[in-house]
Amino acid sequence: MCGRFVVARASADLAAELDIERAGDDEPRASYNVAPTTRIPIVVEAKAPDDEAEQWGPGPIRRLELAKWGLVPTWAKDESVGVRAFNARSETAAVKPTFRAAVKRRRAAIPVDGYYEWRKLPGGAKQPYFVHLEGATVGEGEPLLLAGLYEWWRSPADEWLLSATILTRDSTPGPLAELHDRIPVLLDRGDLDEWLDPAAVGDAGMLGDFAARAASVAERLAMHPVDRRVGNVRENDPGLVAPIEA
Repeated sequence: MCGRFVVARASADLAAELDIERAGDDEPRASYNVAPTTRIPIVVEAKAPDDEAEQWGPGPIRRLELAKWGLVPTWAKDESVGVRAFNARSETAAVKPTFRAAVKRRRAAIPVDGYYEWRKLPGGAKQPYFVHLEGATVGEGEPLLLAGLYEWWRSPADEWLLSATILTRDSTPGPLAELHDRIPVLLDRGDLDEWLDPAAVGDAGMLGDFAARAASVAERLAMHPVDRRVGNVRENDPGLVAPIEA
């Protein structure tokens, strides 16, 4: 499960860190409480826009774009379908009508500083935790890469919408499993080229392989409890990631 995360770095920083060749015109805004249906930065390997084909050539390039969080498949009658599709189970995405076309050719990486998860407490209350790369500083250095899928949807008004979802898998044994039974599929930086390659036809085997690889990245994660304000989407400031006593 991944329903909230943090992105606190500029396009230029992401471009330098992830070998991005072209960043979209819209700059991702720093947010400490990103929620589904908002726009999120995604990294893809795709052709440049038609008006830039002469500059970049006909082949795919690494692009940083903003996408609505919640994948809208091409066959959807309206974009409300995406509200229920902000996560996709890696075990079944290759056969689910909503995601299977994107699995084949439209895989993405979502660079984040960390994500939030809630631990159930005795009595029914829930305590939020911030999960991040151990030793990382929010907004600096290596981002945490989440495996995702993206899709282009054409509205009845003939407007194009770019949307995305985050893949999940069973939680790895240990502290993460005690927090929640699902975690995002995490990408190692060295596997990024292979994951994004649009020439590689994705299938259930590919998703299973990358989900298995995510276990080694999960070993590098740390977590700490944070203010319950994060449960309110209107709250959005650096204090949300500050550790508190559980």
